Amino acid sequence: MKNRLWSALFLSAALCLSLAACAPAPDSGSSTDSTDSSTTSSQGTDTNSSSTTIRLTSGHYTAGIDFPAGTYDLEAIAWSGNVSSSNGSINLAMGTVEHNTDGQNQYRQTAEQIDLPAGTVLSLRGGVNLRMTCNNADPSPLQPRNQEITEDITLEAGQYTAGTDFPAGTYDFTALDGVGNVESSNMNGNGISAVMGTTWRISEGFGYCDPSYDNVELPEGTTLNVSGVKLLLQPST
Repeated sequence: MKNRLWSALFLSAALCLSLAACAPAPDSGSSTDSTDSSTTSSQGTDTNSSSTTIRLTSGHYTAGIDFPAGTYDLEAIAWSGNVSSSNGSINLAMGTVEHNTDGQNQYRQTAEQIDLPAGTVLSLRGGVNLRMTCNNADPSPLQPRNQEITEDITLEAGQYTAGTDFPAGTYDFTALDGVGNVESSNMNGNGISAVMGTTWRISEGFGYCDPSYDNVELPEGTTLNVSGVKLLLQPST
């Protein structure tokens, strides 16, 4: 889902950290919708550049559509997972320090100078929350996602085919009830393979799960398997 919240304050970016996870957050805040991800921008002395800070949770994000193109420094601010880009500039397990247990350094907390030009897809899997900062982001307006679907879709457990059971397109997923696996036949691309559920399921003994997953591409003929969780699919903007 597109990050469109811009601030006019120079070199001042306020990030409201909320946890997109089923387990309790380190602080009292939590989020089930990464539309709360914040993008702040302020003009520098060079009118062709801007300073940008963005927060992202699980999903696929396209430079120039969901965030400004640029070269970013990345920091894991909650949980852990994999971060990769379609241009190969990053493919890294990232997470906060508490996820490196038993003296292992499986997860990196930061990655610097990651080049994300327009059209590059940045994918976050496994639950990691990222803060991304760029001092010279492309100031061009973000472009709309090229799709015509407009209707929300609610899915119970079952197997579905895009173009047959619901319109093919790109969707933001939100868990409405329960917890379970959600997998698409294009999971190795910009599809989905995740455990999704609502935040209160941790009290029943469930571990981490994604309450939301953004910009899942479901082209014509893609199969989607849903088990144990009720989902809301909303067209990505």
